[in-house]
Amino acid sequence: MFGSRRQLSATSVSARIVRHACSYATLLGFIWFDIRGKHSDGALVAQNRYWYKWFCLLSRVLLSCFYGYIGVGFIRELTNPHLITQSWIRLFCCIICSVVIVVLQFWYGQRVLRLVNNFLRLFRRVKALPGCSDMEFGGRRELGLLIFKLMCILYEFFCEIPTLFCKFELAHNSYILCDMYTTISGMMICHACFVGFLSVGALYGQVNRYVRHELRRQLRGLEQPNGFRANRQELKAARYRLNECLAIYDEIQRVSIAFQQLIDLPLSLVLLFLFLSMTMVSYFVMLNGFRNLSMWLLAIKLFMDVVLLTLAIHGAGSSSRVIRRLSLENCYVTERNDWHMRLEIFLNRLNLYEFRVNPLGLFEISNELILVFLSGLVTYLTYILQYGVQSNQF
Repeated sequence: MFGSRRQLSATSVSARIVRHACSYATLLGFIWFDIRGKHSDGALVAQNRYWYKWFCLLSRVLLSCFYGYIGVGFIRELTNPHLITQSWIRLFCCIICSVVIVVLQFWYGQRVLRLVNNFLRLFRRVKALPGCSDMEFGGRRELGLLIFKLMCILYEFFCEIPTLFCKFELAHNSYILCDMYTTISGMMICHACFVGFLSVGALYGQVNRYVRHELRRQLRGLEQPNGFRANRQELKAARYRLNECLAIYDEIQRVSIAFQQLIDLPLSLVLLFLFLSMTMVSYFVMLNGFRNLSMWLLAIKLFMDVVLLTLAIHGAGSSSRVIRRLSLENCYVTERNDWHMRLEIFLNRLNLYEFRVNPLGLFEISNELILVFLSGLVTYLTYILQYGVQSNQF
């Protein structure tokens, strides 16, 4: 009983964090639609808000243009060639992320809206399964990842606020505010990808728990001793639940594929942005003699964003493969061949369409990606450190 209470607490807290994160993204203009409950049954549905959508589009275009104009003037005042190159890369990545958000809102707005409603409908469908009424959003693993993500978002918002009080000049403060808005909005793409893949993992995990503890027990209960058959009502209920589980698995797979197709290019760009930002921040740390605590914290925050995104994708992939180890094919359902054929087709399709995240087909996002990037970062910083020592810059 204590374990179920703790699970209920974890899933409710996770749902609250996601709800407040959506409000924060709406305030920044990343989410332009409204999520409300229907008057009939209270089911959450995403509804378009056209006036707020156009307000977000126009404000983002104007602020991005102002940020680019001021940023070019700031870069021209630099003298260090490494800082000039990295500043141009950062400015270019921020502008590209703003363009991606504008494209998603303007050209793919209805597609995003349908995808969000599909996710909400899937959560309602999973919650309607027997014994899953307490499920809101995942469990303790999802709660732990969301807490770390919340810490990253809070630091991301507050880290640049002290720079507003360094100079009380309108131009300087306007540039800092535009920089905060553009950078945080660009990182919203990473946060949205994280929540999306975490949702896929939470859906798979909850259905897997239901199949493992409820459905398998019911199917094995149909195996009557001495060769007696179960009554028609029990067979009908078991076939209905099995059919519903297989349909939910199919729907999760379709929604996850649609989500990956939508965020394929944005995910690739935001990963490039994160890796380049980590490289630039690490260079600043070395330039300041490893004494700047804020730069250290920023580098750790960027690294945590990559780790959390990778863990969310890894968790979704692992949960999608658990169904193969539940041994549903060994459970008695009925002697009808069509049901055995349906179950066999479903399990074979899981082997054929394995859940993998390959941005633009270039590489697979997994735990090995972090090691590959860290090795490249260490090599780059070692080269910079040797060059600085030889030229007496460090």
